[in-house]
Amino acid sequence: MSKIIMSMPVNIDANFFTSINLGLIHNLQMKNLKCKFFKPISQIENNIFDYTKKILIKYSNIECIKSLNIKNLDKNIKYNDIIDNIIKNYYLNIIKTDIVLIEGLIPIIEQKLLFNLNCQIAKIFNANIIFITSIFKKNNFEQIKSKINFYFKNFLNQKQLYNAYYIVQKPFQNNYNPFFYCSNSLENNNIKKEIAHNKSNLLKSNTSFIYIPWGYISNIFKINIIEICQYLNCNIINIINNCKIKSTIFIDNDYVNKKYFFESLIIISIKNINLLKNLYKKIINGNIVTAILFTEYNIVNVTKNNIIDDFINLSIKNKITLLNISLNIWQIYSQLQNFNKNYVPIQDKLLINKIKSYIVKYINKIIFYKNFKNYTNNNFISPYIFKYNIVKQAQKINKSILLPEGNELRIIQAASICVNQKIANCILLGNVKEIKNIAKLHNIILNKKINIIDPDHIRKNYIQSVIDLRKHKGIDEFAAKNLLKNNMFLATVMLKLGEVDGIVSGSNNTTANTIRPALQIIKTLPQYSLISSIFFMLLKQGVLIYGDCAINPNPNAKQLAEIAIQSAQTAILFNIKPKIAMISYSTGNSATGKDVDLVSKATKIVQNKYPNLVIDGPLQYDAAIIKNVAKYKAPHSSVAGQANIIIFPDLNTGNTTYKAVQRSSEIISIGPILQGINKPVNDLSRGATIEDIIYTIVITSIQSIKKI
Repeated sequence: MSKIIMSMPVNIDANFFTSINLGLIHNLQMKNLKCKFFKPISQIENNIFDYTKKILIKYSNIECIKSLNIKNLDKNIKYNDIIDNIIKNYYLNIIKTDIVLIEGLIPIIEQKLLFNLNCQIAKIFNANIIFITSIFKKNNFEQIKSKINFYFKNFLNQKQLYNAYYIVQKPFQNNYNPFFYCSNSLENNNIKKEIAHNKSNLLKSNTSFIYIPWGYISNIFKINIIEICQYLNCNIINIINNCKIKSTIFIDNDYVNKKYFFESLIIISIKNINLLKNLYKKIINGNIVTAILFTEYNIVNVTKNNIIDDFINLSIKNKITLLNISLNIWQIYSQLQNFNKNYVPIQDKLLINKIKSYIVKYINKIIFYKNFKNYTNNNFISPYIFKYNIVKQAQKINKSILLPEGNELRIIQAASICVNQKIANCILLGNVKEIKNIAKLHNIILNKKINIIDPDHIRKNYIQSVIDLRKHKGIDEFAAKNLLKNNMFLATVMLKLGEVDGIVSGSNNTTANTIRPALQIIKTLPQYSLISSIFFMLLKQGVLIYGDCAINPNPNAKQLAEIAIQSAQTAILFNIKPKIAMISYSTGNSATGKDVDLVSKATKIVQNKYPNLVIDGPLQYDAAIIKNVAKYKAPHSSVAGQANIIIFPDLNTGNTTYKAVQRSSEIISIGPILQGINKPVNDLSRGATIEDIIYTIVITSIQSIKKI
């Protein structure tokens, strides 16, 4: 399985963020790891993000969503569509890959929305996170970490924050923007001291911090003067081919006395005659100048200023690029601020290689010191991944699911979505005219593949079947007709005869009314004595299975063991490796009582019957799912702190707990899902949402391929 890393920008510009991602990819390749680069949503409509496609495309054949309409993210349905597409694009291209690097979105606009989306993507893939940020003023590493953790603690899981890395940008101590200081403003000795200071800080800090001095790397950036000319819309007086600069210098009385102007763009007002004369003398006396931009350039100013002709003659002799523009210095300064933040020199392959080599010097021995080829993912399954995978599984098998409450609005809506998305062939049981009228009234377009069956037209077809199925009860024709008046009973007979693959009901019926016909007609699997239920709890920490929360009030030890075994079989069917916690008010021998003994006895029954099944009990709930609690309460348990199946000792505890968790956490819970039955029949809560119904249909379809 691939290891997933996500780079997360925090108050950082695109230039630094891009460079780090280049270095990360290069680092992985140096270690002979197969890696893919994945940008979930292209921000290519903003020109500053064009590098993703042009620089990193060779590392990626993972398709990204082509454009990001920020407004669409405000609507839940659109948001879910975006998330589903991200997951789909990810899974299309990760075969035979050791590591996937996911690049976070750079929140230039809609900060909060893109911040939330970055966190959601990180949680979906359970990614190891690298925060890429900058250090300002006198902040130290711990202050940066504390601040980031404060911002992210409500959005990411504790493990992601605990294991995070921090790549920190710090400019030189003079705090100049690299694009705006004179190239000699920090002498070579100062540069060496700064690098040594950075390395010293790195050694003193936690190894999860990587400190990268960005002022130094700015010296390897060279910008083609044509790029600036096009950006500012300048006029060309004289152009030197392949003219490149590292910095810009806004000339004043101080800077004109500096010695070095090589590989810099000098920006000077044509109105300032004295400065122009001083600059001209510097060039005559041997000072090497690469390019000059004259500001406030117009016919009136040029006519008054004869020295411009001298500069033109000098530029040809000394190979100096000359540009002019009508804007003043402050207007140019303002525009170039944005140019510096947004500029990534994608055409310069030499520069790109220098950036990669520079970044790797800092991250090579720190971040990727583990052998990721031996990496195996933990048991975490994000709710989005779980939902995506089960939908894909259902779409492959495309089973026929019967919905006895066919005239209920939510059922009609869910059936329409399922058929349109090819999740299942849905059959609505109800009056055809009434169902079509409800659909029309609520603007639901019924797919032609939705089969609507009027139960009154078919009841008589099943009279003999009911007599045969219930002959041990002495059922006659009259009794059979009465039983078939109940749509749920009729649906159950159709399932028994193999005319459909599963049943979903309960939006208007109690659990008892849903299950009773199933017990009478479908019956339990031969190896079980009861039917039980589970809920899939889609928590932000991952997917948990709760059982039994709907059927058995006070199971004995044998029955409780059966519930655990059935729940394990369900987990396996849905690609969850079972780790079962048998819940009690006691962990181990911390307390005594008949209820604790019941759980202990049930646990031993399962262990004796299925020795390879990972199960432990009694465990308290916190010890079962929280690692920090588990290491104190049950340090030697193979389940404590990592359970994904929670078996409650009775219905009172289970039902109360699942509803408390569901309502307090505002999560999706799918269920109750019935287990131990010969053919799949599933119950809906009467308060079920359309999404609940869809996922219950999905799960029923999957259950039909294997008896559990």
